[in-house]
Amino acid sequence: MKRLLLLGCLMILAWASPAQDLDSLYQVFENSRGEASYQAAVAIDEVIGREPNFDQDTDKDEIKLKLLRTMILYFFGNDDFQHVVTYSEIGIGHYQKIGDLFNEAGCYMTLANAYQRLGQFDKAIECYNHCSDLMDEIGGDMAEVNKRYVMNNIAEIHLTMGEYDNAEELYHKCIDMLGEVQEQDTASNLDLATYYQNLSEVYIAQGKLDEAIGLAEQSLGLSRRYQDIPNKIINRLMTLSKAYLSVGREKESKALLDEALQLAEANDELFLQAVLCLQQGNYDKAIAMAEENHYDGVLQEALEEGYQDLRKSNPAKALEYLERSVVMKDSIFNENQQQLIRDYQVRYAMQEKEHELEMQQEKTKKTRLLAMGLVILAVVLFVLFLIWWRLAQMRKRRNRELVRLNETKDRLISIVSHDVRTPVSAICNVLGQLCSHYDSFGETDRKASLVMLKSTSDALNDRLFNILQWVKGVLEHGTVTPGSFKVYEVVDECIRSQASTFEMKSLKVSNEVSPELTAYDDVGVVSLVLQNLLSNAVKFSYPNGEICIKAEEKDAKVWISVSDNGMGISEKKLEKIFHFLATSEVGTGGERGAGIGLFVSKQLLDKTGGEIRIESVKDEGTTVRFSVNRRREA
Repeated sequence: MKRLLLLGCLMILAWASPAQDLDSLYQVFENSRGEASYQAAVAIDEVIGREPNFDQDTDKDEIKLKLLRTMILYFFGNDDFQHVVTYSEIGIGHYQKIGDLFNEAGCYMTLANAYQRLGQFDKAIECYNHCSDLMDEIGGDMAEVNKRYVMNNIAEIHLTMGEYDNAEELYHKCIDMLGEVQEQDTASNLDLATYYQNLSEVYIAQGKLDEAIGLAEQSLGLSRRYQDIPNKIINRLMTLSKAYLSVGREKESKALLDEALQLAEANDELFLQAVLCLQQGNYDKAIAMAEENHYDGVLQEALEEGYQDLRKSNPAKALEYLERSVVMKDSIFNENQQQLIRDYQVRYAMQEKEHELEMQQEKTKKTRLLAMGLVILAVVLFVLFLIWWRLAQMRKRRNRELVRLNETKDRLISIVSHDVRTPVSAICNVLGQLCSHYDSFGETDRKASLVMLKSTSDALNDRLFNILQWVKGVLEHGTVTPGSFKVYEVVDECIRSQASTFEMKSLKVSNEVSPELTAYDDVGVVSLVLQNLLSNAVKFSYPNGEICIKAEEKDAKVWISVSDNGMGISEKKLEKIFHFLATSEVGTGGERGAGIGLFVSKQLLDKTGGEIRIESVKDEGTTVRFSVNRRREA
């Protein structure tokens, strides 16, 4: 009867998937004895594609453990982690039964890995802790090594979950457990390379880029020096490439990726080749390799990233990727459905009583429908919650925008009514006096009136220009037009344009910029920011004071500084100095301004990718620095 049962199962398995084959054959092995059980075990090895390492006289429990090890490795190699979970749990139960602590710990390690790949991190950590406890019970050098591996994997989970502090602490513990590594100890040096690489990934995520680069370079150096296996060297290259890219070292980053790809091709590391092609943005090649080698995860990621990346630049290609991604998801869903159907058919062949099977199927069907209804209800409720949440967020953003626009309107009205109206009134008064009493005025009085008109109109022009730039930045998206220019020449032109204001206060202005220094940025933005900073320096400088303009190269930027020895800025004022609602201080000569010069400067620099910083000491002076691009971006 059991032989007939086995034959019936094998006939059905002729059109079932390998995973279903193994599940069904293992059930036959468990539920049978003698010849039928042995033949099922042999069939399992045939499905996997390996020669049996047992014979008909081998004890069934021993065959069972051999089969479990073989099947776990098979499913792990095929990324079928749900089956890894199933058979690892069976293995744990059997090793507990026979008291084999070492293999029980190994099964816990494998089970934890499977849960980690499935994204069930709480269960993974629980299994890793079980494994660590068993290693404590076993003791010895190998147990200590395995405990380090467990800690490293737990740290990887924390890194994946964004718990960077926990991950960093555990990686440091791994390094501490490793202790002082001798130069001739190849295995320990390679372990150290792994910990350095993992810690570098943490630092990249935390933004500690200098530390990340240092560790990634050490990790790669150790792997090369001790002739690590190719796939680990490739991973080290990828981490260092990511670190370099984070600090703008694009050429070095690309060179590392190219080296990694060459190494992957030379060593037939097909999976890593596909990942590297995806990382380089070569979606077509990544997709082709993933399809050829059945890397479904990489294929799905390549299709989705290709769609996101090419939506604007190549809509037709992006649409093709999207359609293939949807088809792939539908295919996976249909395959799962077909597997469920085949599973029912296999169970049907193994049941001795048809009536009991039909009742079980009916019960399962009702349960599934109920579960499906609950799932659909949960999904609908979740979607409704998301819609409500998005609408609430949109309302909040809209309210914040209205508040901002009202503040902008009030500030603009205040500026126009006070800081623009006041100088206009002054100009009108002076002109009125000149018109009414021109003949009675002496030459000195006329010249003084004209000087006052010139000074007031220049200040008014400066304020109006800043106000217009501010309004333009608030109400529309200004464009940036970069170009190459000599920094010295721009500074010199700005100094000459304000020469009269310098003379009025007897200020000494020096241009200490190297005549050879060039930059690549929007020269209009740079000129406007310099004009604003020079105006502020004049305004807050005492008569006979000094103003100095310098420039220096740092990384890929040119930092231009304007320094004065004037009245300085208080700490309280510095905290809000770039805010568009900040009020203007009265200058050393009674000058007043719109109070938006620095705000406009920062707004424009934000658009060009520049920065602006202020250092000031009350009654000692102020230095304002801002950055522009050194050269055209690659």
